[in-house]
Amino acid sequence: MDKSKPIVGIVSPSPEIRDLFLAQLQEAKFECLTVEVDGYLEDGDSYQTRQLIEVHPQIIIVDMQSRKTALTTLQVLHEVLPETWLFISAPGNDPQLIIETMHAGAREFLAKPSSLDDLSQALERYSAAQQKTINRVKGKVFSVTSAKGGAGTTSVAINLAIATANDASAKVALVDFGSPVGDVAEYLNLKSKYTVADAVKSKTRLDPVLLESYMSSVNGVSVLPGNREFHSGLFQQNTLTKMFQVLSETFTHTFIDMACAHDHEQLQAATKFCNAILIILTPELPALWRTDRLISLFNKTGGNNKIRLVVNRASKKRDISVREIEKALGHSIFWNLPNNYPEAIEAVNSGKPLTLSNNSKLAASYMDLVKTLTGLSPIKKRRGLLGI
Repeated sequence: MDKSKPIVGIVSPSPEIRDLFLAQLQEAKFECLTVEVDGYLEDGDSYQTRQLIEVHPQIIIVDMQSRKTALTTLQVLHEVLPETWLFISAPGNDPQLIIETMHAGAREFLAKPSSLDDLSQALERYSAAQQKTINRVKGKVFSVTSAKGGAGTTSVAINLAIATANDASAKVALVDFGSPVGDVAEYLNLKSKYTVADAVKSKTRLDPVLLESYMSSVNGVSVLPGNREFHSGLFQQNTLTKMFQVLSETFTHTFIDMACAHDHEQLQAATKFCNAILIILTPELPALWRTDRLISLFNKTGGNNKIRLVVNRASKKRDISVREIEKALGHSIFWNLPNNYPEAIEAVNSGKPLTLSNNSKLAASYMDLVKTLTGLSPIKKRRGLLGI
């Protein structure tokens, strides 16, 4: 077998449909080898499934004649061949059906009757993605966390993500790992059907396409909201590893709103995958005590050199100075966010982050922090007269 050519599998009980796709592949001048399967797949142990696993096609086209059996086939294929691009040929353009097929593992939806143009465009996207994979530069990931509740971690994560998205070259994600429940969606007045729990439950077949289908776009940022209810043992090490890998492959910059209730798995994952770990603290004694303990925990995972201490609500009128904080923690302060509590609370209550439309010193400080942290130069979008 010529391993230099991609292998395309065609799954359909109809010989006519299989012949149609064979002819279209030839007409599209897509040089490949083909393997035909004359029925649907029920599980990972069937003869037909093992046949495909042995051949390991780069692309598999599934013909939908029965909605239920075709979706099951997609799920089986995505579980046993997670790197394979799955095309589904299905009747109509029903949005709900498209979503169901994507969640089952499909990367391309070809509306019946399948046209040569649609197949050619899908194949071009596959080829472009393969080339992109070869040249892929992994995106940067930043965890934003704190040792004490009320430090403003969620507000900081949101404003940094939105400020970063103002740079045209950035593709930005904001993921809420809050525990037991997350707050990002509420801070943004976002009503989302899916949460991080849905992505975690799909970890065995999670890829960029499926991940983005769980996210909502808000002000140029792809947001994956946090849990709405308590999930025990949700963030295990293998789950976090998969999440961080897919995020870094999908986005240029990802900001993680990490829970204050840290567990060992989250600390290890942040240490391994994050470019920087922002620990947010307020200039008060209890926050210093807890931050000192959190730094000690990160030291044990080898993450000390990634820590960036950010003092929120910094003020010259505070009794504890920056120098005293650095001396107490044995760690330099990376950034000071000025105190503007009234406007920060107003931004939370209105669902409109400061970096979106505010001209305060705090908003400007967020923009400067993004420049220092990412190397980007985001320019806050100006509203025209009609947008006032």
